[in-house]
Amino acid sequence: MKKKIDLEFMKIIFKDSINFKKKLTLNSTFEKVPEWDSLGHMKIIAILEKKLKVNFEIEEIVGVNNVKKLIKLAQKKLNVKVTR
Repeated sequence: MKKKIDLEFMKIIFKDSINFKKKLTLNSTFEKVPEWDSLGHMKIIAILEKKLKVNFEIEEIVGVNNVKKLIKLAQKKLNVKVTR
């Protein structure tokens, strides 16, 4: 069974990694999420890797600065259809 990588999934990732429980949208960026600093970014990626059982290369995660890009990154890694 494939995981559904969408906004709801990312809300869980953000809650589990940086304890972010406020409103999260596809366009939420690290500038708008106080907990999403450089350390927070690594925590988000670590939880994402753990839940998806994958490993991201540093080149893959550099420049991923909003929720939509995180979703696309995860979808691409899992070879699922990328949402637009």
